[in-house]
Amino acid sequence: MMNSRIPAVFFRSLTTATTKHGLRALFLIHSSFFILCSASAQPPRGRFLTDTVEIGKPFRYALSIRHRAVQEVFFPDTARHFAPFLVRDIALFSTVTDTLGSLDSVVYTLVSFEIKPLQTLRVPVFLLKNTKDCTAVFSNTDTVRLRERIATNRPDTLRLATQTEVAPLQPQMNYPFLVTILAILGALTGLIFVVFGKSINRQLRLYRYYRQHYDFDRLYSRLTRNINPDNASVNAGKAVIAWKEYLEWLEQKPFSTMTTREIADAIYDSRLADALKEMDGVVYGGMYSDRTQMSLRILYEIADSAYRRQRLRILNVSTG
Repeated sequence: MMNSRIPAVFFRSLTTATTKHGLRALFLIHSSFFILCSASAQPPRGRFLTDTVEIGKPFRYALSIRHRAVQEVFFPDTARHFAPFLVRDIALFSTVTDTLGSLDSVVYTLVSFEIKPLQTLRVPVFLLKNTKDCTAVFSNTDTVRLRERIATNRPDTLRLATQTEVAPLQPQMNYPFLVTILAILGALTGLIFVVFGKSINRQLRLYRYYRQHYDFDRLYSRLTRNINPDNASVNAGKAVIAWKEYLEWLEQKPFSTMTTREIADAIYDSRLADALKEMDGVVYGGMYSDRTQMSLRILYEIADSAYRRQRLRILNVSTG
């Protein structure tokens, strides 16, 4: 509207200026016209600051406009006027004013997800006319090229392959899952040990004593079951050695190296001394008698009593 009124004034002044002073006034009016035109708002200039862009990677776009110093300008809405681009950031610069007017400029950081090879952008800048109206002035159209990272070597035909070679895959260990399972098992084991540790330890000790007694019982029975005068010295000797070793393990005393008297003094049983003397006669003298079986039985009962005492001690210690 401003530019259209100024030429009208120019032509009206030309019809009345026929003198030399009139030509001078015409020159002044003409000069003022060009100065006024140079200070009026110019179309905004928009330019990509890069030639190529990549999908999802930010790039910058500069927008500037020169206008009169008294002119109010508004830059475009970043939510609507930059499609198909998305505005990630805005860098504003202070207004620069000189004899040619004021210069406002903004640099936008944009990102694109379009796959078109060439992408263009043209945005408006709004000039405030009055308190209720603005005039939109569009920038030039600038173009940017999309840089493709993925090679698109598409086949010429879409026919499906009738035969394909299956590529075997090597099984891979899922180490995070394995570590998780081991951690869970370790935690459960620790929890069980904390809650039931004493009971488990007691049962393990009882089972150990049971297995030792069971093995001794089988060996001792096999050696003494069919003992007779012919094999008494050998079998009775092996039976006595097994008996001493078993008692040594039960009582934690060196019965294997003790004499008959020392063993009789260490184990409080009135029958033990006579039974050991009887076995010494059989082993070293070959004197098998009717009391041999009874003496072997006494030795077994003493060993069995020692086993039961140890078992009862374990139960009493655990419950106490």
